[in-house]
Amino acid sequence: MKIFLYIALLLGLLTGCNKQAGDEITIGIPDGPSVISMIRLIENPPVIDGKQVRIVVKSDPQQIQALMVQKKLDFAMLPTVMASNLYNKRVNYRMLAVPVWGTLYVVTNDSSIHDTSDLNNITVNIFGQSATADVLFRHFINAKQLNDIRIDYSFSTNQEVALALLNRSIKTAIVSEPLVSMLISKDPRVRIISELTIESPTMHLQQSIFAQTAFVVNSEFESTHPDWVEKVMSHVEASCIAVRVRPENTARLLYKHHYTDDMGIAIRSIPLCNINFVRASNIRDEINQYLQIFHSFDPKSIGGKIPDEHFIVDEE
Repeated sequence: MKIFLYIALLLGLLTGCNKQAGDEITIGIPDGPSVISMIRLIENPPVIDGKQVRIVVKSDPQQIQALMVQKKLDFAMLPTVMASNLYNKRVNYRMLAVPVWGTLYVVTNDSSIHDTSDLNNITVNIFGQSATADVLFRHFINAKQLNDIRIDYSFSTNQEVALALLNRSIKTAIVSEPLVSMLISKDPRVRIISELTIESPTMHLQQSIFAQTAFVVNSEFESTHPDWVEKVMSHVEASCIAVRVRPENTARLLYKHHYTDDMGIAIRSIPLCNINFVRASNIRDEINQYLQIFHSFDPKSIGGKIPDEHFIVDEE
């Protein structure tokens, strides 16, 4: 009898744990522009058909990736390159949308540099050899036909690159938001020379294919609860729109939730984050062209190949 009671108690505890986990819809996002895009949901997490949406914020995309591998997230935001890599390695998440576009900028404190034509024959500091900024800057160099640029990878993080610019130990670098806005606020000599733009080679020349961030869904969750997926998408899209149209209120929320200690920097940063929620099914060609850039430099960076057609969720 004691054994039966023990088993019944254990089963009850397990059932309770599963029920508690099932009462939530989890969305994992890394700190930075993704948090800015989702700050309205962080402030007021919705309840969808009785399920509380919970936003899980981590300091680094690698931590989001680890949670995805462990199947602990229903939805996630992470670099599109990383999402492709995971999909090709059979981590079952599919792409729903692009909420954040290009956030990388060429910045300098060198008064002799005024535009991209002045970037010839200089040294540019970048964090992460073969990482996103490196691959896209090398693509940028080729597209702009720049010559004799020396790329320095001696710094270990984006923060170290930004600090070196402030200390004037380096002159020119690739930096991402929101660090760009922080630099400009701290040192007026720091200027943006160019956004790290990527135009489509086959479409309109000025159409960006910089699909930097992917919003993805667990495949099992998507097939089981397609109606919930659509409701989550609507909430995320509304948050992205609100961020763009009410930047001052967005900055106040970022300050309230301790994602910034300077509202002025936050307000300046919001437009530079290029937040624009676009459903992936509407921009298949742009996403594939973006991933092709990485494939041409290093196929392993996206998992060895361009993902198949099932990577992107089709709208009903």
